[in-house]
Amino acid sequence: MNYYLSRDKRQIRRTLVIDRKSIINTAGGAPVHLIITAAAIVLFFLISLAIFCWRNVKRSLKPRTVSLENEILWNKKRGLWGGFDSYSKTEYVIKGKDGYDLHAMFVDNASVRGTGKYVIICHGHTSNRYGSVKYLNSYIKLGFSCIIYDARMHGANAPSICTLGNIESEDLKFVIGDTRKRYPDIKVLGLHGESMGSSTVLSVVRFEPEIDFIVADCGFISCYDVLHDGYGNLHMGFLAPVINLTGKILYHVDMKDTCALKCLQNNKYPVLFIHGSGDRLIKPYHSELLNDAARKNGAYTELVMVEGAGHACSRYVAGFEKYTGFIKDFLDKINVPDN
Repeated sequence: MNYYLSRDKRQIRRTLVIDRKSIINTAGGAPVHLIITAAAIVLFFLISLAIFCWRNVKRSLKPRTVSLENEILWNKKRGLWGGFDSYSKTEYVIKGKDGYDLHAMFVDNASVRGTGKYVIICHGHTSNRYGSVKYLNSYIKLGFSCIIYDARMHGANAPSICTLGNIESEDLKFVIGDTRKRYPDIKVLGLHGESMGSSTVLSVVRFEPEIDFIVADCGFISCYDVLHDGYGNLHMGFLAPVINLTGKILYHVDMKDTCALKCLQNNKYPVLFIHGSGDRLIKPYHSELLNDAARKNGAYTELVMVEGAGHACSRYVAGFEKYTGFIKDFLDKINVPDN
């Protein structure tokens, strides 16, 4: 009997060994440690992708912005400050969408008072009101009083979400209304925008504001297209929808909603588009498509390409006189009077 018990124990041991081997050789014969390693690699990749997408979304929608002081220094260093220090300035606050405070500044001098010509200038992404000074000097020369202001979450404004033109255009609608009430002598009111500011001034068209012209420098057809172009250049265009989805989840922002091209469908305003031929961030085709859309309903438009200029560098490359000339020629063609 003991013999049979011993034999049974040996059989049990063999069965256990076989069972262990069958566990180890699961998944087509791959050892467990290889499965665990593969799972760890996949998990690491997914975590890295999530961090990458979060950082890139944050860079767009909650960016680290330039201080007022540094923007002043940047423009002075590049000779773009002009006579700004000699102009008369008044600071005030405008209530934007949902009562959000927008810090603004009215700028003029004796030569422009009484002309009835006004322009609102919108700066680019991460910049602030002082990023508009390089354009303001041209308008002062052309007889315009100027309103510059910090876009949502930029400059002196409170923290918020940046949508690169969508919600900002709703804020601009309030800025236009405030300007008309604050300065009742307005005869001509124009808009000028750079990059994100360009997206803003073009997107406000959907609200049919009481304005007379638009100048859009280095604008883009949609925020999503800029995102897709950027990653497409790196052969990673597949990341664009993932990053956009991350923005929807974390910040409730769909980058496809910021779409100046769609907002221009019923455009009735004259528009001057300016773009640098060397712009690698927002390629020139963006302004070409925007120009085509803006004139579909018969509105007067122009497209000026500044040879060799990179992103937001057309004013710097062209120089003050030539850039001012672009605007003056356009204003002459749409019958805006001289001083």
